[in-house]
Order: sequence, then structure tokens, then C-alpha cells
Amino acid sequence: MEYHILNGMCLYDKFPLQIKGEKVVMNEALLHGPLGANLLEEFWKIRANFWQVSLTDYKKKTVVPLDNLTKAKKEDTILFWFGTDLFCQINSWFLLDFISQKKIASKIGIIYPPVYPSEETFGHYPATFLANAQYVPVYLKEEEIKIAITLWNLCKNADIEGLSNLNVLNTEGFPMIRASIDRWISLFPKEGKGIAQQKVEELIQGGIDNFQELFKAFSNFFPDLGMGDNQVFEYYQSYLNKKNSEK
Repeated sequence: MEYHILNGMCLYDKFPLQIKGEKVVMNEALLHGPLGANLLEEFWKIRANFWQVSLTDYKKKTVVPLDNLTKAKKEDTILFWFGTDLFCQINSWFLLDFISQKKIASKIGIIYPPVYPSEETFGHYPATFLANAQYVPVYLKEEEIKIAITLWNLCKNADIEGLSNLNVLNTEGFPMIRASIDRWISLFPKEGKGIAQQKVEELIQGGIDNFQELFKAFSNFFPDLGMGDNQVFEYYQSYLNKKNSEK
């Protein structure tokens, strides 16, 4: 049996019916907010507090779907439908750690989205690609899974020094992993403003004060971040509030 992990409801709503198996939605955005917790139960509480929802509601939306993965057997296959941008990568690193903690022994693969220029996409996947329902996974090697788990632990603990010292090269399973590490370091530096905050402020100073226009310009400049509008809006609002308070 195949378990298809879909990174958000956008892809879930358009996922081809002819692709059989269990659909598991990842309803989180781990590029945004605190991550530091050693135990899963503690982690769920931190994330629920960040999203300002009750732990019960958070678990219903996020944890219960993921728990379906614990049904997977050794002969089953778990397939990630994730892109190479940092938003997808950090989510995938967490999920590989989750799968490891739950001692799920299934084969794991990733189906990266192809690039079809000028075509509407759903969760990174072109409409034509989804309609064809044909895919060839890249199966992860044990060493690649170990690297992803190491990265997750360094990121969640904000260990920028550890990330900087990590000697990791791109692999077939993670073709953009080196760039993802470098982006994380520049996004969340130990000191000063990260590249996202700097860019938002630069765009405002350049005359873009409409948020929708700003978000589009930001996303075009940083397509490899995959950052959502909520996170960008926080930088936007923070800068405007500071600017107004100085008047």
C-alpha cells in the first residue's frame, strides 16, 4: 500500500482520484514559528500556542492525520509530494524524524514536481502532471534520511553554528539540500535581521506599500523559500508599526 504525504490542502483538493492509497495531509508550516522541543508532545503544545489554537484543535487538524502513518507496514511505501523550496524541505525533515521516532519501517520516496512553464500549479504540481497520474519517486537511502533528521534537530534548536559546520552535499534524494541549509542560515542568523526581513523592508522603502504587490515581488525574488503570506505579513506589519511609532 502507498501512503501519500501531501504538503497542504491545496494539493489534497486536486489530488487525482486514480492514484490509490492513503492520503496524509501535512497541515503545518514549520518555516514559521518556534520549533524547539525534545518530545513530540511538547512540540505539539509549542506549535498550538504559536498558532493560538487549543491543543485539542491543533491535534485534530495536524497530529491525527500524521498518526495515520503509524499504520504503515514494512512492505508499504510512504511517498512525499514535496517541492525543493525551504518551506517543503523543513517540513520533510521533520516528517522523516517523526517517522523515525514512530519506528515506521516502510520504504520512503519523494515525488518532486516537474516544471511546466506557464501552467497553473497546485501545491507546486502542474495540473497536467496531476491529471496524468504518472510519477516516478526518488527513493531515499538510509544515509539521506539520517542527514535529514540531523538537519531537523539542528534547525529546531536554532544551532546555526552546527548548520554552518555541517559538510553536506546535494544527493539524488535531496538535490537542493545544500542551498536549503544556506538559506536557513541566512533566514535565521544568530545576530541581526534575516534575508526575508531585510527584503520586505527594502521593498517598502522602494515604494511598495500594498501588501499583495509586496508579497508577489517577495515571492518572485525568493522562489526557493516558499514562504507563506502570513510570515511575510509579520515582517511587513512590524516594519510599518515601527515606522509609524517614530513619527
